[in-house]
Amino acid sequence: MTLVDDTLQEARETTPTHAQRALLARSVLRRAELSARRSPAGPAGATGEERLLPVPDELADLLPFGGLQRGTAVVVDGSTSLLLALLSEASRTGAWIAMVGFPRVGVLAAAEAGIDLARVALVPSPGPDTAAAVAALLDGIDVVVLGPDAALSDADRRRLASRARERGSLLIATQPWDGAHVVLTVREGTWTGADHGAGRLRRRRLTVLRTGRAGAARGIERQVELPLRGSAVKNPRQVAKTPPDLRLVG
Repeated sequence: MTLVDDTLQEARETTPTHAQRALLARSVLRRAELSARRSPAGPAGATGEERLLPVPDELADLLPFGGLQRGTAVVVDGSTSLLLALLSEASRTGAWIAMVGFPRVGVLAAAEAGIDLARVALVPSPGPDTAAAVAALLDGIDVVVLGPDAALSDADRRRLASRARERGSLLIATQPWDGAHVVLTVREGTWTGADHGAGRLRRRRLTVLRTGRAGAARGIERQVELPLRGSAVKNPRQVAKTPPDLRLVG
């Protein structure tokens, strides 16, 4: 069984109490530590390039330093496709990823984006104990992604941002986050390669607005293309009928 399988099984069987939710996060963390405590991308306290988690070359221009900076908070708003693509290279090179509050996240989509599922931990429904679960994960997971069901107060966000900074972990949110280092907002997107409905969708072209801190505040707009590596999506009609969390493959 992979870490993903084990985590999903625990999530189904666990009664949603405070103690049991915290135990789930600690269990995920322990297994990650036993298998590979930290990725080669750099430990907490590293400086310069060692603090950057790599991203695909096609997406490097979206980020101020060409990679995802440890110890910061990043917002990816409007595209699960872009989120998974940004994580693919870090995962491929050994980073651990925890996805919290994504009850409908597409595991197939993650795999087709190039993410190593053996290094992914899913906590789909953390409930009111989200802050405790995320704090535990930040102690040893490289990237913690917060989905739409990750309920946090403003005070929780401040504490977690501070913890990520101390531990050298990366927080990625899909909802607004005050003080985020980088905010990537997808303004529009198109598919290419459908061949009038008879062919396969090959690429996803996105227009992305970058704002935030660290030189990104002036608002820079970029167009990026995400390759579709899998064959699960065959035409626009199929995409239109697929739930948002599963349709953005690649």
